[in-house]
Formats: sequence, structure tokens, C-alpha cells
Amino acid sequence: MTTKTIYDFFTLLKKDYLSFTYRGSFNNSVLAMATDLIKNSMDEEHSRLRNKLSFLMIESFQNIARYADSKSKIIEPSPNSDFFMTRNIGSTFYIISANLIDNDKIDVVRSKLEKVNTLGKRELNKFYREILTNRKMTKKGGAGLGFIEMVRKTRGKLPFDFVKIDDKKSMFFMQIQLTNPNYESIEEKVPLDEAKKIQKLVGKESILMMHKGSFSQDAVGPVLKMVEDNMYSMKLRIQKKVYHFIVEILQNISKHSYPIDGDREGIFLIGVKGGRFNIGTGNYIENKKIENLKMQLEQVNSLSREELNVLYRKYLREGRDTETNSAGLGLIDLARETDKKISYCFNQIDDKYSFFSLTIKF
Repeated sequence: MTTKTIYDFFTLLKKDYLSFTYRGSFNNSVLAMATDLIKNSMDEEHSRLRNKLSFLMIESFQNIARYADSKSKIIEPSPNSDFFMTRNIGSTFYIISANLIDNDKIDVVRSKLEKVNTLGKRELNKFYREILTNRKMTKKGGAGLGFIEMVRKTRGKLPFDFVKIDDKKSMFFMQIQLTNPNYESIEEKVPLDEAKKIQKLVGKESILMMHKGSFSQDAVGPVLKMVEDNMYSMKLRIQKKVYHFIVEILQNISKHSYPIDGDREGIFLIGVKGGRFNIGTGNYIENKKIENLKMQLEQVNSLSREELNVLYRKYLREGRDTETNSAGLGLIDLARETDKKISYCFNQIDDKYSFFSLTIKF
């Protein structure tokens, strides 16, 4: 992960008001945190969709658990690890899942999806009752019952695809689309191929979690809780350090990023590759603040661990003003905890503001 990676993902997700991507342990705790994050980040105009969206996220999570062949906890995921993504573009929400599936199971899954995609509302309700009445349950969770529920809730089709990995496995992609009926949808629907592209890039960069949206205090809380709940398998020292970094970075975006139309928009990524953790963020910043921030970054990158500790204690003793100096204190704290220099970049957007990317590795 580099500063260019962050800017590339932010640009790729430019049209997303909200985007959340996750790879890791698909348990109930993660599901609860993910639904909280999405609900807390939704505009009030979409509030009536919250319950339906939560239901569809649950179904998508269960679909991954139902058809995935690997349920082991993965600390460093492979490019084809289970994948989950939620996006809000205009008046439409997208829920995407992808997981490995045995090639000999594809025909069964494809048959279920093709059937529910061809049924009208009455036929779908009739099919649903037939399954419940006849108890046509399978070891993998039901004769397409989850798919039927998804179509009934969205009143649309379920785009899906299978991408062959090798002679034994394929990636099973599925996308759920939920549109707010109170608003006319003027944007083009996002094809499943776009989600496949994002999944490939996320896998290449070995990203565990990515969140793009408004970094208000309400949105930051669920992100921190999700990270905390998914680090219990790490050594305690690493766990505390990762969590500490993330708290510092997310609070910095929440407090100091440049607001556009009232939103402090940004992107946050955490990944692991080669046994090393990578944390990156990106947000808008006023051009007039860049020079001062560059000076702070160059300063902390030039100091030794001992010198950073001295400077940190000095800041604490002097009680620096929060509004003007807390970002500098946060950077010093980050630099104290990592052996690598802080990488950063500024991409100018216009005469008023730029996009600031930052990465730390340890």
C-alpha cells in the first residue's frame, strides 16, 4: 500500500457517498459493526431503507458463510479471500459478496439464482411458500431461500458471476441492489464487473478493510470497534499498537480534514502483507495549511526515537492548543511507535484544496 494506492482507490470510489469493503473473519460481531457503520453513515433521506438494508447485509454475510469453503480465521488474506462490500451511489445501495466455491457446486447455485431471477412477484411468493411448506432444506442453508428473500426485498434481479481460479475453485460474485423508491434514480446502475475490479485490486494490495465516506464522530466509532474485535488473534503488543495508530489517524480526519458541503470526506485502509501491517488514510486539506503540515511531517521523519519522545513530552507539558497543534502531536505519537518513516503525498484538486494521503508501515 502506498500513498498512490490511497489516491487511486479514492478516485475509483469518487461517486460513492459511502463505501465499505471488508475481508477477514465473517462473524456476528463484524456483521453488527458493519450494519452500525452503514446505518450511522446514511443520509436522513434514506432512513426508511435502514432496516431493509440491514436485512440484506445479514443475508449477504450468511451467503458467504453458506457457500464459502474456508471458515478459518485469516490474518493475512490471499487474493481470493472472502470479500464483502457495501456502496451508496445516489439513491441506490449496493451489497456485493464474493467467496471461493467448489467448481462442482456451481451448477446448483447457478440454477437457484437463474430461477429466482426469472420469477415475477406472485410466482416468487408462491415459490417461497412451497419451499417452506415442503421443507426443502439443504445442508447449505435452504433451497435458494436466501436468494428468494433478497429478490423479494429489492424487487429486482441478482447479478452474479463465477470467475474460475483453477480446476477446483472459482470466485462466486453476487450483487444486491436496493434503490430508494422516493427518489428518481438518475445515475446509471453500477455493473457487477466494477465490483470484480475492486475485489481484484483489494486482493492485490492485501487490504483487510477499506472505508470511504464522511468521517464524523458517529462513523468513526463503529470502525474502531470492528478493528478491535478482529484483532484478538494478534499478539497483544501488536494489537495495541495497531489500534493506537488507527485511533490517532481516524480522529485526525474527523477533526482536521477540509469539509466539503458539510462532510469531512475521507478514506481509510488497513492491510497486511509479508507479516507487516499497512495503515493508510486520505482526506481533503486546504492548500494554505499544506506548508505547515509538510514542516511537521518532515520534522518527525528527521528525528530519532529518543528525540521524538523528548518532543512529545514537551508538547504535553506545554498543553498546546488543541485546534492548532493536536494534529502535530498525533503525528509525533505515530512516529514514536513505528520504525519506518511516515509516507505522505499532496494531490492538488484546485486552488482551494488538495488531497492528502498518508501511510505508515510496521
